[in-house]
Amino acid sequence: MAAEKSDRILVEEIQRGDRRRLAGLYERYSKRLYGYLLRLTRDEAAAEDVFQETWMKVIESIDAFDPARGSFRAWVFRIASNAVIDRARYEKVRRGRELDAPVSNEEDTRWIDHVPSPEIGPEGRAGAAEVGRAMTEALAGIPAVQRSAVLLRHQQGLSYRELAVVLGTPEGTAKVLVHRGVIVLRKRLAEYVS
Repeated sequence: MAAEKSDRILVEEIQRGDRRRLAGLYERYSKRLYGYLLRLTRDEAAAEDVFQETWMKVIESIDAFDPARGSFRAWVFRIASNAVIDRARYEKVRRGRELDAPVSNEEDTRWIDHVPSPEIGPEGRAGAAEVGRAMTEALAGIPAVQRSAVLLRHQQGLSYRELAVVLGTPEGTAKVLVHRGVIVLRKRLAEYVS
């Protein structure tokens, strides 16, 4: 919660005219946001473009940000998610199954938090690279909105409430998106899960 308070203070200072405080927010979110965008787009150039678009939108819109409507973190990731969606629409990229495709509710989806860490050393690094490639391929095979939901929840640690704000959906829908995405990922990564 301390980060939210700090975000709020920085935003208030920016809104009062101290634009230098944008550097603090940029420093705090740039790596995480770029990592999220890279996983989501699966393309360095696209991730960099969307990252720049996102920060331009943050700079342009920060005066309109209202902390009473949600956290700054959720707001930034929503801007980024919308930028990815806009880019996909522009490029007419459609991947994966529809959201209402049937899935099994029988499987435990907590596995994503328990992927074992590889040992340090050459074999461990090779194993980590293999798992990373497999995860990237598995993520590429699920619909963009599910991929975004899973990454925001499990990679960025957003709560379901924040996730709902980012995705512009009810909280229950956000939970379903994460659940369905994790089920597909679990099936595709079964050989790596202990």
